[in-house]
Amino acid sequence: MVITDCRLCIGDLNNRLKELYQSGVKAVQLREKSSPASSILEFAVKANISAVKYDSQLIINDRLDIALLSGCSAVHSPAKGIPNKEIKKYIKNSISGKSVHSIAEAVQAEKAGYDYLLFGPVFRTPAKIKFGKPQGLDKLKKVCCAVKIPVFAVGGINPSRVPKCLKAGAYGVAGIREFMTTNNIKATVSNYSKVLGGL
Repeated sequence: MVITDCRLCIGDLNNRLKELYQSGVKAVQLREKSSPASSILEFAVKANISAVKYDSQLIINDRLDIALLSGCSAVHSPAKGIPNKEIKKYIKNSISGKSVHSIAEAVQAEKAGYDYLLFGPVFRTPAKIKFGKPQGLDKLKKVCCAVKIPVFAVGGINPSRVPKCLKAGAYGVAGIREFMTTNNIKATVSNYSKVLGGL
């Protein structure tokens, strides 16, 4: 799963989103906290067209209204984000995800009916240094063992660390920086595809 951040993106985010889908990425979470709603909606509309074309998935972070307006059927809820019951109420056959940072939060999210979890930061990452030490692989393993729904590992992820996350029980991984700052998206996606066993 690729998570966006236009502040890190080299070039135009619309073009980057299209390139990601063309390169074989199967899930992109549109997470633009610094952008106005009008810009997020524009990104969402264009990205959803590419997602459908390349048989992939666009996930909108914490904006049910934008998901509805753009025709997107997937919404991701931050730790204190929109309740799953609201997502399921307004979007039939939706895919919903939740960011969690503990075993208790993971279990609670599963009970609430979310379809997948995002757990981290597993490793050290610049964006999360101010929040303290990373969670680590042992904590990731405990979370994966505590729930039956897919868990994506996030935070400091790179290709060499992917096998460790999968061994700990993660369904997949999520990343931001590498995908936003690379000058060669196809090569970056290919590096991840190899360690994930193919996209």
